[in-house]
Amino acid sequence: MSVHKSETLPDVTYWLALEIAKVDPVVDLDVMYKGSLELDFIYQLLTTKAQQHWWQHHGVQLSPVIVNNAFFRAIAMLHNRSVEFNRSRNLDETVWVRELLHLE
Repeated sequence: MSVHKSETLPDVTYWLALEIAKVDPVVDLDVMYKGSLELDFIYQLLTTKAQQHWWQHHGVQLSPVIVNNAFFRAIAMLHNRSVEFNRSRNLDETVWVRELLHLE
């Protein structure tokens, strides 16, 4: 199976983002984004898991550069999504939804 690196990076990034989101207990993205022992542990665990997954399921040996880039893109993507979610929680556009759902 021939896969171009430019096609693989988004797929690996998405896969890693899903895996990071499934980590139990839930990771603190703010702490991880700044760097932590937790980040180091999850990096080692999930990058190895990604390489094994791609080899077993797709017959593709991922380069360390692709896996590294995908991991940190996934962390940045999830962190930015979390920041945007937290910002939007108290905007006027969302207050009416919370009132409607009686969450206030």
